[in-house]
Amino acid sequence: MDVGILKTCGILILLLPAAGTVLVGALGRPVLRGRSHWPVILGVAGAVICSFVVLGQFGGVSGDEAHGDTQAVVSVYQWIATGAPETREAPAAWFNISFLFDPLTCVMLVTVTGVSLLVIIYSREYMRQHGHPERGYERFFAFLGLFVFSMCALVLSGNFLLLYLGWEAVGLCSYLLIGFYYGKPEAAAAAKKAFLVNRIGDFGFGLGILLIYLTFNTLDYQAVFGMVADRATASGAALTDGRITAIALLLFCGAVGKSAQIPLYVWLPDAMEGPSPVSALIHAATMVTAGVYMVARCGVIFTQSSLAMAVVASIGAVTALFAATIALTQHDMKRVLAYSTISQLGYMFLGLGVFAATSAIFHLFTHAFFKALLFLAAGSVMHAMGGVIDMRRFSGLRRIMPWTYRTFVIGGLALAGFPLLSGFWSKDEIIHAAMTRSPLLGAIGLLTAVMTAFYTFRMVFRAFHGAQRVPPGVHAHEAGKWILVPLCLLAVGAIGAGYVNVHIRGGGFLGFLEPGAAFESFLHPAVAPFASASHHASSEHGGGHMLMYLSGLLAVAGIGVAWWVYVRRPDLAGGLARMSPQAYDLSYNKYYVDEMYDAGVVKPLRGSGKLAFGIDEYVIDGLIWLVTAVPRLLAFGLKGLQSGSLQGYAVTMAAGFAIILLLVLWM
Repeated sequence: MDVGILKTCGILILLLPAAGTVLVGALGRPVLRGRSHWPVILGVAGAVICSFVVLGQFGGVSGDEAHGDTQAVVSVYQWIATGAPETREAPAAWFNISFLFDPLTCVMLVTVTGVSLLVIIYSREYMRQHGHPERGYERFFAFLGLFVFSMCALVLSGNFLLLYLGWEAVGLCSYLLIGFYYGKPEAAAAAKKAFLVNRIGDFGFGLGILLIYLTFNTLDYQAVFGMVADRATASGAALTDGRITAIALLLFCGAVGKSAQIPLYVWLPDAMEGPSPVSALIHAATMVTAGVYMVARCGVIFTQSSLAMAVVASIGAVTALFAATIALTQHDMKRVLAYSTISQLGYMFLGLGVFAATSAIFHLFTHAFFKALLFLAAGSVMHAMGGVIDMRRFSGLRRIMPWTYRTFVIGGLALAGFPLLSGFWSKDEIIHAAMTRSPLLGAIGLLTAVMTAFYTFRMVFRAFHGAQRVPPGVHAHEAGKWILVPLCLLAVGAIGAGYVNVHIRGGGFLGFLEPGAAFESFLHPAVAPFASASHHASSEHGGGHMLMYLSGLLAVAGIGVAWWVYVRRPDLAGGLARMSPQAYDLSYNKYYVDEMYDAGVVKPLRGSGKLAFGIDEYVIDGLIWLVTAVPRLLAFGLKGLQSGSLQGYAVTMAAGFAIILLLVLWM
């Protein structure tokens, strides 16, 4: 492992997308115009190359080739330091700009930059109407480049403060991209909602980082994790269970907001108001996976608290099932995929909570390919339908858009967990680990898998099968090469990404991750897991294979039921909805959670705001008016003396002089 190469690549991974953003911002409108995509594409492509160079430094995808090196910390810049400059000694810095390289960083960098590059290439055609760039074309690509820079900064960070800066920058970019069509009230409201909901989680996240600094007197990953493992604070005192649990749960607040888990998931479906490439970028490999990455990175902290791990697993399992039940009844393709993303993120947190962090990151990796594929394919449909994405308004598109249909089916099969596709391998790992730790959590995972297969192919059959039907006035057509090439490449990933963990003797994806320090605590936890046996040990006997067969069979069954309901017996779906209207309405209206938040949070806050405004307007301003009334009344009484007449001033002066003279003579 060459530290110099790692440092150079880390700097380039950040600078190249940032340089593309600056170039587009400075030259986009006056010079580049319709070519504004090129600086960002080239910058992110350079970041992809550097990410693979970093991966190569850790032995590619085989843990056996890692040369025994699993981690490297590279200091880039000493930002805030204390020491004695006159002695010319290296000061003891409490915050450096430093990079942490390990297998987890490698996987995240390759995933983030690779998928982002395909999304940006896709955007070149999507953000054009009849061959002409949309209004704000330059601004859109500048925001994309800034987004990639922010996410890479988050992943590369070697301390909590740099992590927080990247975390907040990603939130800012998501606000700008979701609200790209700021002239639409729905887009502006969705951007504001995403920003405010994330502030709630980020407030807890910030408190967690502050508590880390107060406890350990440093924000450096290695120093903090070392003291946590030793159960000691900076002063040498014992680290209590309450303190470590408080830190873990506060950090998890940020993950709940950023990765859209219950109860802070409500911003993600509304984020669909942004352009489809934004939906793919946010929902696939970047922003929403930041919370999963953070919990995996801080595994040393989380695994020290059995309560924190139980909370992570429980929130993940409940969110996965809850979001899947909502996706069953939605008609907007992008919203179905949004709730699917929430559900799949729940799977990842379930994996983290049951001490299967490598499986959770494996699912993050495979999910990036098939979910980006599905969002971009849905965007291709939306592009062809003139902005319409409601499945009630079109059908039979497989004849009009054959390539979009093929890629969408591949992505749908991977999401459904169809045997031998990428989602099957990674989802099965999580379900198996959950079943080993807790049969209840495993059962929730299996039930969610059936629902996932059903609602995914409900969408496929409704949009692409049946009689050919398009909205009036729409001339549907297949997309061009700038859209189809990224779709085909992502389809290859959706098929083959799972095979990086298929191995004959050891190694594989999980074997590459496990030597990293980030996963050591998950493999050898300090607290007792839900069950005594590890999921690795249990996979050695037939139970693991039987569960794999069951998981695949349930996926096929879910697809078969969807075919029967929406292709073979299309009248059956309406009949089922009429049989249980209350359950259908509850799911279709998303359990009225938004309405409850509006009634319990938004309206009271608006009411308190109006009350505060009224107090300021009438009470505070009234008191100020009373205070100023006395001098104003005096001024009103005396203003008659200022008539502006020279003769009047002369008479007043003479009278005043006479009065003064009389007083002097009298005294």
